[in-house]
Amino acid sequence: MKRIFTILFLIPLIGISQDYQLDFNSATLDYVEIPNASSVIANKTEFTISGWVNPQMDASHSGFFGFRNNSDADFFLLQLQNSTNVEARFRNSAGINFDVLANSILDIDQWQHLAFTYDGSYIRLYKNGIIIDSTAANGTITQTTQSFNLGMLDYQGSAFHLNGSLDEIRLWDVALSPSEIIGWICSPIYLFHPNYNNLMGYWRLNDGQGTIADDQSANGNNGTLTGGIQWQTSTSCFGPIVQPLTYVPDDNFENYLEANGMGDGIALNDSVFTANIYTVTSLDLTNNFSGLNIVDLTGIADFINLDTLECYVNQLTSLDVSDNTALTYLNCSNNQLTSIDISNNTALTYLYCSGNLLSNLDVSNNTSLTTLFFYDNLLTSLNVSNNTALSQLQCGDNQLTSLDLNSNPLLSSLGCGSNNLPNLDISTNTILTNLSCSNNQLTSLDLSQNTSLTYLSFSSNQLTSLDVSINTNLTDLTCDGNLLTTLDLSQNTSLTYLTCSSNQLTNLDLRNGNNINISPFGGFNTTNNTNLYCIDVDNVSLSNMNFWNFDSWTSFSINCSVSAIDDMNESKKLIKIIDVLGKNKNGVKYEPLFYIYDDGTVEKTIIFESDN
Repeated sequence: MKRIFTILFLIPLIGISQDYQLDFNSATLDYVEIPNASSVIANKTEFTISGWVNPQMDASHSGFFGFRNNSDADFFLLQLQNSTNVEARFRNSAGINFDVLANSILDIDQWQHLAFTYDGSYIRLYKNGIIIDSTAANGTITQTTQSFNLGMLDYQGSAFHLNGSLDEIRLWDVALSPSEIIGWICSPIYLFHPNYNNLMGYWRLNDGQGTIADDQSANGNNGTLTGGIQWQTSTSCFGPIVQPLTYVPDDNFENYLEANGMGDGIALNDSVFTANIYTVTSLDLTNNFSGLNIVDLTGIADFINLDTLECYVNQLTSLDVSDNTALTYLNCSNNQLTSIDISNNTALTYLYCSGNLLSNLDVSNNTSLTTLFFYDNLLTSLNVSNNTALSQLQCGDNQLTSLDLNSNPLLSSLGCGSNNLPNLDISTNTILTNLSCSNNQLTSLDLSQNTSLTYLSFSSNQLTSLDVSINTNLTDLTCDGNLLTTLDLSQNTSLTYLTCSSNQLTNLDLRNGNNINISPFGGFNTTNNTNLYCIDVDNVSLSNMNFWNFDSWTSFSINCSVSAIDDMNESKKLIKIIDVLGKNKNGVKYEPLFYIYDDGTVEKTIIFESDN
């Protein structure tokens, strides 16, 4: 259940008695000047300016804040005359200017947060942490004596003065990301801010009296007030206004939010500012695959714009994402979830919930789903009839007794191993390329419609036969532990991996012209086939040299149906024929024999026809 707490903040967090703002009047030519401030960003390839603005309409342009000399050192935000349009400009030391012109973005007589960044390649304008526009840019500012002004920007000997209010103006020598902007949009900057060392100027405008605007960064570039500027109690989100809080009872979750600019600046108080999280679109709680030991994600409901949630490898026993209707990607694998309700998440396209304790999963409302992974759970049934866009399904290691895939024509990858499936119909899944269905109870498998198949694994089933003659794209085949007696792979010209151990094979035809590409180490295994005495191959010598895994009684031939030995080298003279005990004999049908030649070579073969 979501709980939102509301607290009245009358005592600011850095030791001052009240939070203030500055009100500017263009008629009295109000402004604040911070001299030589460009020195802190000179020759740097990244910087950001940001602050809260509350503009009024004005017949002239209104300068919010920034640098401007109109020649080689411009980086500013300006409200254009009689409009709600904003001009954001960067002019480098070569005199080349780059502009973002954003039309109709300002809300008159209301507070809004503006940020302007440069990362060496692009300038970007943000409003309330959301990008408005961007354009390519380059160069640096080398000027070290240019003033940073609040409420006024110079223009060819005249000035554009602001009609409105400012609060919390910041200057950085790094291009802040959207999450870094919005993370501290309503929070003061403290030492634990991840970019604290990049804070080059910080004018909170909380002096409350006098003609000095104190710089609370390490640089101490204080500003001087000019004109009739008025100190007023702040009405921005830093002032004595009601601040909605989101309840976050899990300490590890709260610590993560605080450390990443989504908190309220107070550690372990079970709450964060709702304003700091409601625009967040992506949340990664995995700590580089090791997890954060989060037990409770209460508070996630207020992340109403969340598109991506990664919370795998934690200790969650429940997860409520019913309010996160913008979710398209959810990975909650490797937790301890016993249930999950995603019926409201109709935009979901990727769902990963493997390694939990789920006994039921309803995806009937998730018609946009393309990828579904839920292996290693406790499901006995699954209905994907509404998920017609599904392309990847991994449902292995459950307790499924049936699986209907007739409504999933776009399925390209299926993993359903280690279930209790007695049959599997994939006739409508004609673009299937990967199929893994090992460890079930299958007695047959029809692959006649799956001509795109490249990977096939069906070990530990009960198949007595398999026809892959039409699956000419097959590269990997694993069929160990079945009841196969014959296996014809002569049409599988792309095959590079074959393991078919522990069957009842008597015939294996591998003459497909591609034996040379089968891996010599681990790419071939026919062991534990007690009646497999001969394997048809492309090249006998190559097969013997490849260190393939096969039984000691199994030999290779280019034609196992011929009783004579391979005659690849007719110049050799046969000395004698012996059986496995070393006795001279001609052999009987199906008896393994060794042919010894005068060049020292020994060939093992089997007699299929005998006159004895």
